[in-house]
Amino acid sequence: MSAPDRVRNLAAGVVGRVLRSGAYSNVLADQLGAGLEPAQRARLKALVFGTLRHLETIEERINSASDRDRIDPDVMDRLRIAGFELLYGALPGPIAVSAGVDLVRAAQPKAAGFANAVLRRMAASAGPVDEALRLPDWVAASLTTAWGEEQTRAFALASTTEPERVVRMRKDPIEGFAGIRGALAVAPGPIPDDVVIQDAASVAVGNAVAAAPGMVVLDMCAAPGGKTMHLLDQVGTDGAVIALDSHLRRVASAARRVPQAHWVIGDAAEPPFRRRSFDRVLLDAPCSGLGTLRRRPEIRLRVTKPGVEALAKLQRRMLEAALELLAPGGRLVYSVCTITPQETIEVVAGLDFEPADLPGVPWGNGRLLAPHLTSTDGMYVAVHRS
Repeated sequence: MSAPDRVRNLAAGVVGRVLRSGAYSNVLADQLGAGLEPAQRARLKALVFGTLRHLETIEERINSASDRDRIDPDVMDRLRIAGFELLYGALPGPIAVSAGVDLVRAAQPKAAGFANAVLRRMAASAGPVDEALRLPDWVAASLTTAWGEEQTRAFALASTTEPERVVRMRKDPIEGFAGIRGALAVAPGPIPDDVVIQDAASVAVGNAVAAAPGMVVLDMCAAPGGKTMHLLDQVGTDGAVIALDSHLRRVASAARRVPQAHWVIGDAAEPPFRRRSFDRVLLDAPCSGLGTLRRRPEIRLRVTKPGVEALAKLQRRMLEAALELLAPGGRLVYSVCTITPQETIEVVAGLDFEPADLPGVPWGNGRLLAPHLTSTDGMYVAVHRS
C-alpha cells in the first residue's frame, strides 16, 4: 500500500471510530499518526478533520448518488474520505474518484464497482459546497439570536480553519499571539523547555486570574492540569495551588503531570474547603466544548440542548459555591471553552461579574474570545472581585 493510500486508510478508520465508538478525533489521529512522517501525519489530520467538518454535506452527496438504502459502515467510512477529497480537496476529480475506489477496494474488493458508480455520479453532479461548518439547528438559532446571522456564520466559517500551534511562555512573558500576554505561535517541531503547548484562549484564562507570588489559589476543575501549571508559575515557590477535580483517574494523571500542585479529589459543586480561604479562585467549568470545534469538529454531532441545559445548571451551582471560597480582596474567574448563551452569559447573569481585561469582545458580564474574533478557541471569561 502506498503512503497516500495508507494515510487514507487510517483516516477512514479514525472517522469510523469517532462516529460509532465515541472517540475524539484529535486524540485518535495523534495516536495512529505517531509512526508517520510529519507530512503524512499532517495529511492524516487534514483528512480526518476535513471529513468531520463537512460530514453532513458529504453524506448527503453520497446518499444522493447511491442506489442503496443502506451502505456498509466500513465502505461508508471510505466513501466519506473520498467524498471529502472530491468535494473539498485539491485533487482533480478523476484522480479523487480513482483514489476513492482504490480505498474501498482495499477493504472490500466486491464493493469497488459500487464505489466507482457513486463517486463518478458525485463528480458529475458536483456543484458549489458551503465551506462553513454546519451547526446544530438549535445552536445556530441560539447564536443568531445572541450575535446575529453575520457573526454566527463567521464563527461557523472560522471553526473550519486549522488552529495555530501556540505555546505559553513560562518565563518573562510578552504580549504575543492575538494580543494575549505569554501566548506565542510556533512552527511544528520540538519546543524549548521553558514553554508549554497551550491554546491562546487557555493562556488568556490564566492571565485573567492574575495571581501573584505567595498567594493561595484554588483551581476548581483542574484536570488535566494545563491551567494549573500556569497558576503555579504565577504564585511561585512561596505560594500554593490547590487543584480540585472529581475524577480519580484524571487526577492521578494530572498529578503526575503537575506534581507541584496540591491535588484533591472532590466535587466543585460542594467543595471541601473553608469559606473565604483563597486569594484567587479559577472555575474553568465542565462544558459542551463547542469553542473547540476547530480541534474536535465531532463535538457538534454529540451535543444536545438538554445536555447543555443540564451543564448550565451544574455550572451555576459550582459558581455559587466558588463565590463562598473567595477571601476579601480576592478575584474569581469563571471560564468555559464554549459559546452557547446558556453556559456563558446566562450562568453569570444576576451576579457581580465583569468582562476580563482580555482581547475579544464584551458579552453580557464577561468577555468572548472566538476563532472569528481572536483566532483562538472559543472561550468565555468573566471576573468577580470580592
